[in-house]
Amino acid sequence: MRRINVAIAGLGRVGSQFLDALLSVRSDNVRVIAVAEPKEDLQSVKLAKEKGIAYFRDARSMLESLEDSIDVLFELTGDAVVKSDLHEILVKTGNKKTVIVPEPVAYLIWSLITEGAKEYPR
Repeated sequence: MRRINVAIAGLGRVGSQFLDALLSVRSDNVRVIAVAEPKEDLQSVKLAKEKGIAYFRDARSMLESLEDSIDVLFELTGDAVVKSDLHEILVKTGNKKTVIVPEPVAYLIWSLITEGAKEYPR
């Protein structure tokens, strides 16, 4: 069985609820291995730490540290500079494994994992 290692950059309104939704999925195939959020006092950061998920204050350092052990990186920071920097890191390190998923695709996945039962946070 293939396991997908997921990381989330940004645990604000969207990212925190996305983390909750991913953690509620009952599957050994999907594992959240890391999160990045500069505001360490957020409840979503505390939850991630309680679940044994690696925590980083910066998405760039998360990607550089974990390199290609991340299969899917949900970029939910809303910061165009961070988004651009993440793509540059992939190129610089030659990481061809990690896929950076933008928010529109996260919305699609949200709809599938919540089966439309929860409204997407805005």
